[in-house]
Amino acid sequence: MSERRFSIGDRVTVRDATSLFHTRTQAFTRGKTGVVVEDRPPWVIPEDEAWGRDTEETGRVEPFYVVRYRQRDQWPGYTGADGDTLETEVSERWLEPA
Repeated sequence: MSERRFSIGDRVTVRDATSLFHTRTQAFTRGKTGVVVEDRPPWVIPEDEAWGRDTEETGRVEPFYVVRYRQRDQWPGYTGADGDTLETEVSERWLEPA
């Protein structure tokens, strides 16, 4: 496995891509930009886990990140507080530099 592409504090955008298979990347985050707030250990990507390739020997392993989004940026017309945020874990393959 190669070095991590992103660091805490980096602005990232979730790829606006479709998937025919299971993914843990929520559709409402696709195409949205947030900030990396935490590194998670590398693990088998959910797309492989769904097909039983759930070990480091059988599945594709890559880093995961916790990304924080402003809720006002997520949903048009959001009426909550300006500081409201959402955090979600995203595998590296779904992220690109903002």
